[in-house]
Amino acid sequence: MYADSRFDYLDRVRYGLAYVVTPLYWVADTPARVSDWIDDVLVSHQDLLEEKNQLQEELLLAQRQLQLLASLTSENSRLRALQAASQSVSGQVMTAEIIYISSDSGSRRVLINRGARNGVVNGQALLDAHGLMGQVIEVLPYTSWVMLITDVRHGTPVQVNRNGERAIARGSRSTAPELELEYVPETADIESGDLLVSSGLGQRFPKDYPVAKVTSVHHDPGQPFAVIKARPLAQLDRSRHVMLVISPVELNESELTILASDEMSVLPSTVTKPSADSEPSASSEPLVDGAPVEEPNAQASPAQLKPEE
Repeated sequence: MYADSRFDYLDRVRYGLAYVVTPLYWVADTPARVSDWIDDVLVSHQDLLEEKNQLQEELLLAQRQLQLLASLTSENSRLRALQAASQSVSGQVMTAEIIYISSDSGSRRVLINRGARNGVVNGQALLDAHGLMGQVIEVLPYTSWVMLITDVRHGTPVQVNRNGERAIARGSRSTAPELELEYVPETADIESGDLLVSSGLGQRFPKDYPVAKVTSVHHDPGQPFAVIKARPLAQLDRSRHVMLVISPVELNESELTILASDEMSVLPSTVTKPSADSEPSASSEPLVDGAPVEEPNAQASPAQLKPEE
């Protein structure tokens, strides 16, 4: 044993004895193998049904997680596209989410989760990652209603990206979500496939943002105007994450309003308060379009002067 432990003299002997004892190991393991075989053969029908139901539940949960992963991947792609589109828009933007679609058949409106508490004002443009969607028409404390560009009451100033031809795109009266160009002369250079972008006239919508693509141009010799239809580029029926455009004009106006309110809260007003019996004079009219306001009467009594609240 000492020599074997030091010099491995009995390795071949142990290797040969392994062949001899192998059948003994197989015979000793026979009861265990027979027991497992009997368990597999004599398993009850109820156990098989329970195992089947359990596997189906696990498969259903795995499929749900796979669907959720696909939904998250798609949403991530849409958010990336929205972020890329926001970088090309002049002015600041505010992200929002569509939470309700109007069921009124006579109008096409959506409800977003941004309101007066978030700084939303009437007339703000709503965009998605693909094009112009509409503008805010009603502001509530925490939500706002947006009229889509396909509404028959909505008109969007557009121009042809190819040649700068300007027109007004109004929502179609048909059930199809499309636009119609109004009062376009027969001689206008507009062709099918032209890209319509916002012209920026009226300072409601950002300039040069995609609006629609012309789908058909019909010229009737008996009519003074051509019939032109276009398909909106914005995914009006699929977009959920959108953005509101805060133009520099709106920022300047809001800043001036804040500064004016701060100054008026500190400095008392020197405007003469008219009496109830007298008729309003020309000097008591409000400031309109930057017109100068006449100075108050120097002989007014202190009782007639009242600081503005």
